[in-house]
Amino acid sequence: MRRFLGLAAAFACLCLPARAASPDDPLEADQAFRPTARLISGTAEASGRHGIDVEYRIAAGYYLYRDRMRFEVLPATLLIGPAEFPRGLEIEDPFLGKSVIFRESVTIHLPFTVSSVRPGPYRVRITAQGCAESRLCYAPFVQELPLNIPPGYRVTDSPTRPLPPGLQR
Repeated sequence: MRRFLGLAAAFACLCLPARAASPDDPLEADQAFRPTARLISGTAEASGRHGIDVEYRIAAGYYLYRDRMRFEVLPATLLIGPAEFPRGLEIEDPFLGKSVIFRESVTIHLPFTVSSVRPGPYRVRITAQGCAESRLCYAPFVQELPLNIPPGYRVTDSPTRPLPPGLQR
């Protein structure tokens, strides 16, 4: 009986298709596009900017679409302005036509729209879309990054927004 079970197990292993990952297989989106989030506090190093910098490391042979990226911070009590993107590379994309893309790495700045920020844990939720060069485009994917705002964090050089007419002092 033991011999029979041993032979049955060996036969089952031979029948299962063994498939090693091929270098031609596309990476999972989380492997091809690796984001990190960093709190920026308006120091001289950050050129007086404040908010969140999201940096993407993009695998060789892959790219992200600039106009397919959306950002939100959860909980929504931390308000951010429109994302500030670097220039990017304009291409004629086989999937979407004329597009602006990022290769290798990109840093996107999410400015705070308030001058004070409550400390605590937050999450940066990113919806993005990218492609493996001339092979496939990923469906839009969502990635979430932790962000902790420490007690005592101050927004320096906070933006000044003009008050609407009628509310001016």
